[in-house]
Amino acid sequence: MPRPITITEDMKQVALSDFAELLDDMKLSNGEIKYSRRFNYQDGNAVVWLTLEAYKKIVALVMGFSDEVGWHGSVSRSGENEFTIDDIFVYPQTVTGSTVNTDQTAYSEWLYSLDDNTFNALRMQGHSHVNMGVSPSGVDDKHRQQILSQLEKDMFYIFMIWNKSLSIHALVYDMKRNVLYENADVEVKLRGGEEMDIFLADAKEKVQKHVHNPKPASTDKKSKRGSKKQTTAQLAHIGDISEFDDFFGYEQYPYEFGGGRAWQH
Repeated sequence: MPRPITITEDMKQVALSDFAELLDDMKLSNGEIKYSRRFNYQDGNAVVWLTLEAYKKIVALVMGFSDEVGWHGSVSRSGENEFTIDDIFVYPQTVTGSTVNTDQTAYSEWLYSLDDNTFNALRMQGHSHVNMGVSPSGVDDKHRQQILSQLEKDMFYIFMIWNKSLSIHALVYDMKRNVLYENADVEVKLRGGEEMDIFLADAKEKVQKHVHNPKPASTDKKSKRGSKKQTTAQLAHIGDISEFDDFFGYEQYPYEFGGGRAWQH
């Protein structure tokens, strides 16, 4: 469920009242006091739209590299809780199968080379996972906190992780509405995807899955040998299946925006 980013006055009063009530009946077994209170919004998911150009570039990066790769996206707010990723930009980086590293000087120079409109629209950080799922690592979480600390009250920022199966983990910080959307709270859609939905629905009406009805096992040895040969050919046609490599996590992300260059509002 969507969650708040900053504590409102109403939330503060609820927490204070809740904690005071807890203290009235609390007995300390080790001298420590622990308190936890989670705040959620009941509904209201975010929608992240991808232009066809942005989608093609992301897929090209994810599928075209055997190592991980990172990118920024230019994003515009296209509705109260809707955002559109218009274009994708790759910054200078050094990568391995499980890390993305940047030299801060090279990264800052790249940022300063952008025109102001592009720089101010860079509200998205994405990266790929090669042979693993899309769950964020501890370093990913730390990077997000660093970005969040730089966001002002009317800003937003989007994080995305993609892998080669085109699975996506998405997170949106919407400071203006004080809402954090993550994963199940975010719908990722393609601009113009409605036409593809119509095409796919029509195709599904025409394509039927073959149902195999195996014949009873034969006692004839010759028939058994033929059946075994056919099965081997079918397996060879399917091909080999390899397992995923281990994931050791990220080492470093860029999080300073041009050595003091600030977003314009």
